[in-house]
Amino acid sequence: MKPHRWIVFSSLIAISLGTANASDEPSSTSSLPEEESLYDEIERGFYSRVNVLAFGITQQPADPSALNTNNVLGISRYQAVLNPRIDLNLDFQRLELSVKERFLYVWQRWEEGLPSGREDSTAQFYLNEGFARYRLLDDLFVSFGRENLQWGPSVLLSSSNPFNPQNGRNNPRVEVPGLDYARAVWVPDSNWSVSFIANTSPGRLFSAKLFGLDQTSFIGPATNVEGRRFEQSYALKTDFTGDGKYFSLIPTYRNQNGYQVGYLGGWNVSDALLLYSEGSAGEQRDFEVQIGTSYTFEEGETVNLEYYHNENGCLLDNIRSCFTTRQITYRDVYYRQDYLMGQFTDNKIIGDLNLNLRWIHDINDQSNQIIGIFEYEANRNTLLYVIANGYTGGSKSEFGSLLNYSLFVGAGYTF
Repeated sequence: MKPHRWIVFSSLIAISLGTANASDEPSSTSSLPEEESLYDEIERGFYSRVNVLAFGITQQPADPSALNTNNVLGISRYQAVLNPRIDLNLDFQRLELSVKERFLYVWQRWEEGLPSGREDSTAQFYLNEGFARYRLLDDLFVSFGRENLQWGPSVLLSSSNPFNPQNGRNNPRVEVPGLDYARAVWVPDSNWSVSFIANTSPGRLFSAKLFGLDQTSFIGPATNVEGRRFEQSYALKTDFTGDGKYFSLIPTYRNQNGYQVGYLGGWNVSDALLLYSEGSAGEQRDFEVQIGTSYTFEEGETVNLEYYHNENGCLLDNIRSCFTTRQITYRDVYYRQDYLMGQFTDNKIIGDLNLNLRWIHDINDQSNQIIGIFEYEANRNTLLYVIANGYTGGSKSEFGSLLNYSLFVGAGYTF
């Protein structure tokens, strides 16, 4: 979307408000309660939010590296980023309109390999999400546009999501890219819902390599991983929510890879203990499963443990060979077969300081990623944060082949 389109959207709303205000003529003769005016209804349904993020990144490429000899991938040592985010939403009668327009400025400096000593900067406007949703009936909704569709209880990734299994939890300050969908959702009662979802285009998926290595493929645009382009996908998602339990079944068809069935479910064993699982299986041996549990202590601290298995994961000794033999697809978040994940979360650990510690262990090559997320709510409008990543493993391993560490420090202000 062009950068000026969100302004057009806002102008249309303003025109509607002005028209409504001009046409409202109060009646002095009516003894009945005054009905809500069109102006009031639009004003009540309009929401806006402006969030300005500024942060810096320092990261050290691993040396030696099986994937990045002499920094051939061009991993910058330093980055400075300014990222204003504008959210506009109008919920009017049966229609809902939403626009999430973004501006991004990135400055980078290289210190390793061939690009050493070079500096560069880029700026762009882009639409991360934007959709129109209409309520045809009280229990039937249709929508079209760009959205970040997320579901599932798992922390590591969402293996039941056939469109984008990346959930963004390793760095919550970096947005997961929106994809383009057409959807119809039927909600017959409070326990059941059925959704038909068509993923019509990749949206921001292949252009979201913005802030280093946390969110997207290590080797650049995901279309190059397999030498093939985006697949249109169609899913029928059925959700059940009961007393202390939930379950979803997600059959999917992809244009090139055929049929797949995903699932997710959770059971609240007690107020403190949750058991959950999700996964998928398809025609081409692409079997994935996650099993997890979370326990919440009386003071609010939560511990998560997960195991993830990807039958199509690469077991070759050198991680580089996994790419050259095309055993990695553009949908893969992690590249090996077996992983363990442990997480500790404490919101309000000291005052308004939130803490999230995560350990991801690659069982197959014994490499590790250790993540610390610290967020401090300075006041109602200001959030300060530090996200630290440490990597261990040999130069041919998954987590040890690109970075030694990365440090992400920033602040966000919400208007």
